[in-house]
Amino acid sequence: MPDDQIAAGLVGLLFIAVEIVTPLVGALVAARAFRRRGRNARLAMTGCLVMLPGPIVSTLGMAVGLEPLMHVVGTYMAPHVLTAMTLPFHLVGFGLILAGALSDPPSAPSLPQPPLAVDARPY
Repeated sequence: MPDDQIAAGLVGLLFIAVEIVTPLVGALVAARAFRRRGRNARLAMTGCLVMLPGPIVSTLGMAVGLEPLMHVVGTYMAPHVLTAMTLPFHLVGFGLILAGALSDPPSAPSLPQPPLAVDARPY
């Protein structure tokens, strides 16, 4: 196997690892923000976890089922079919992350206003 193919395979594995690790790190960061952000952090964490199966399905599809898929839909269409299989995971996850980021933050309980100081000096 030429060195170029080995290097390309290693770069591809690096990209896949980043695609899988990034949603996991996002979910952990959102889980740590539960107390401060409440519902918003829950939405963001759910979005990250929904995005996680996308690269896994893509990787397994290329490793296991690309050749049979190429026989069914054609050589040039098979990667597009794999992309279409992972697209719902990315879109729904991204939508949930945006919903968590753009929704109003939880309101802090309002403290009673201190009484106004009255000046007792005569004018």
